[in-house]
Amino acid sequence: MPGYKTHLTVSTLGSALLVAWGTARYGWDGATPALAFAAGAAGGLTPDLDSDSSKPRRWAGGVVATAAAVGAGGFLTAPGPFLDRPWSAGPAALAALYLFILVNVLFFKVLHRFTQHRGLLHSLAVPFLYGGLLALLAGPRGTTTAMAVWLLSLFGVFSHLFLDALHGLSLNPLKPATGDLAASTWLWTITALATLAAFLRLTQI
Repeated sequence: MPGYKTHLTVSTLGSALLVAWGTARYGWDGATPALAFAAGAAGGLTPDLDSDSSKPRRWAGGVVATAAAVGAGGFLTAPGPFLDRPWSAGPAALAALYLFILVNVLFFKVLHRFTQHRGLLHSLAVPFLYGGLLALLAGPRGTTTAMAVWLLSLFGVFSHLFLDALHGLSLNPLKPATGDLAASTWLWTITALATLAAFLRLTQI
């Protein structure tokens, strides 16, 4: 079956080609090509966040935890009335380290609790949920960037599902989700809200 290296190779090469085409055809510039490429390449690994032993899950946990720690450190060392800021470097670093460990553990436990390999995260909802969320995050950089990120995000996740299907794995990417009706309902509800929010942002309604 395809491993993470295969998925990463396909999503990376495909994203590079699409970014080159978008840059030549639509004049993408600034941060747009880099952000779109990163969204597409990472999208190829996203479905495997449902595997306890997968490297993508460990990497994602580290990235999320690092972002939380850096954000907390910056917040605590900035002047402000909340929490009697600014904090000195030592206490702020300890708080950031604590948050890093906490977020990493919680990230793993939540995914372990609510996912199983080739289950919920291998459904048709995930490309649109992932793309919608990243498009919203890219929104402040402008509609062009948000659209590029959204398109490459869809490509990245769909490339993973397509490769799995090609190798005859026991899954159907077109299936709504899993047999867990409650989990499926939550997944599709969140996906619909993220997709609608991204659509409104991209069309500037």
